[in-house]
Amino acid sequence: MKKFVFLIIISLFAIKGYTQSQKGNRMLAWQIDLAENNNYDSAFVYGYDACMESVHLFTKWTDIESDTGVYNASHINGFLDIVNIYYPAWNVEVELQIAPTNTGVKEVPSELMNLPFNHPSVITRFKILLDSVFAHIPNVTLSALNIGNESDVNFGTDVNQYNEFKAFLDSVSSHAKTLYFNLHGTDLKVGTTFTHHGLVSNPISSLCQSVNDGLDIVSVTYYPLNGDFTMKPPSVVSIDFGELVSEYPDTTQPIYFVECGYASSTLCNSSETLQADFWTEVFNAWDSYQANIKYITVFKSTDWSTEIVNQLGQYYGLQDTIFKEFLRTLGVRTWHDDGTNKEAYNRIKCELDSRNWCNVSCLVTNLTDLPDNKYFSVYPNPAKDAIVIQFDQQLNQLYTLRL
Repeated sequence: MKKFVFLIIISLFAIKGYTQSQKGNRMLAWQIDLAENNNYDSAFVYGYDACMESVHLFTKWTDIESDTGVYNASHINGFLDIVNIYYPAWNVEVELQIAPTNTGVKEVPSELMNLPFNHPSVITRFKILLDSVFAHIPNVTLSALNIGNESDVNFGTDVNQYNEFKAFLDSVSSHAKTLYFNLHGTDLKVGTTFTHHGLVSNPISSLCQSVNDGLDIVSVTYYPLNGDFTMKPPSVVSIDFGELVSEYPDTTQPIYFVECGYASSTLCNSSETLQADFWTEVFNAWDSYQANIKYITVFKSTDWSTEIVNQLGQYYGLQDTIFKEFLRTLGVRTWHDDGTNKEAYNRIKCELDSRNWCNVSCLVTNLTDLPDNKYFSVYPNPAKDAIVIQFDQQLNQLYTLRL
């Protein structure tokens, strides 16, 4: 006769104090995207309810100034002026990224396109651009200003381009710091964003490091991708974080993950559970390297629509189906209608809750009265939404499971 194993499931709010580290001076940010309902307020609250202290905001140089002195009034009024009102009202900071380079694309006004970044005309024009930007966001507290996005993809192994871009950054960053200090009386952290691959892989890593030398932060995008845009297993996170910290061990130059994400599409060899597991691995690795890593952005709150993904595919010149599925499913909620939470959203809230990050609700399931047998395991414990019960075939013949 089989014996019965009873799993007593106890629902608790805010179970804390396991092996996780407390928040400390780390900051969590979100990339906020709209669901099909096109309601920004509800999208913002979605991140705000998950301990959002800062938002990742991106704009290309050409979004603001497309040609000589031609400023896009609708972008300034419909973006910068709204930013200046909205986020200070919520006491939320902004990590602003202005991109003269955006992954593989150079984004400068047309008549500057053939000039190197260290050309006086390019430097002068970008300083004037910064004058305009800061004039429109005087009330915004910046957690960082990043100039350039994934520039290593654009520059490749061209030493001259890295040297020219560094000269450009050294000049324009000091101008941005002066503008910000005059507004707020505090120092501004300035960086430039490279990919994780570029920061840790030779020979590009040394070129990226030469550009980062002297900047306030090391800014990075991180998606654990294979070469075909499928996802690596979440277990690689700790190794990848460790590699980056080894390259940048100086704690006075903190690491900012301004994009950090994991697709959930099955076409990317993933799932909603694997996406959730990724975020558990991120928080665990962050605990281990919190002396160096001070800022991580959840990229992103909501899936992109198929229409937006097709536009991005055209922009990047990639129509690969798996690539577009990678982009489309990075959100931790779906796009249709008002959006539906994926497993990762609740997992993130539980990880935050276990570290006393903010006043976040997380209904945790704790399992007790398990048989003391080396052939029996239940994980994760505590858990949210789903558990895995695994036991040896021999045990299966001896016990019947009842909940």
